[in-house]
Amino acid sequence: MNEDVIDQTRTAVIGDLSEELKEAYTLSEEILRSTEAMLKPGTIAESLYFNALEQAEAAGLSRHFMGYGQDQVKFLGHGIGLEIDEWPVLARGFRMELMPGMVLAIEPKFTFPGRGVVGIENSYLITEQGFEKLTLSREGLIHL
Repeated sequence: MNEDVIDQTRTAVIGDLSEELKEAYTLSEEILRSTEAMLKPGTIAESLYFNALEQAEAAGLSRHFMGYGQDQVKFLGHGIGLEIDEWPVLARGFRMELMPGMVLAIEPKFTFPGRGVVGIENSYLITEQGFEKLTLSREGLIHL
């Protein structure tokens, strides 16, 4: 992308994950897929966050979604471009519509203090018809 940056996260595992962390990782992929279905011009930025939060709540994992305790953040992702963090922020109160040409990082993650963080993050270009995934790395857990 010329001089722009790309933002991504992959989860690497040494040994086996507990069932709770496996469930959280699977949910992060499900949130990413449901968010992709919403990536198109006209979608309101905050709706992406609310959709993800609803899924975390339904799974009983909202305490761990996007951090834990005082370190929990209230967003799902952000715009990227010449800087790593740009508008729009995918969070409550950001009513900006997605527009063709915007590049977004979507990063559903779950934090378990003392045990680890699991999640995935991809970057997307909003197009006239929807989106183009810019992240080329293979998805899925990386077992070391």
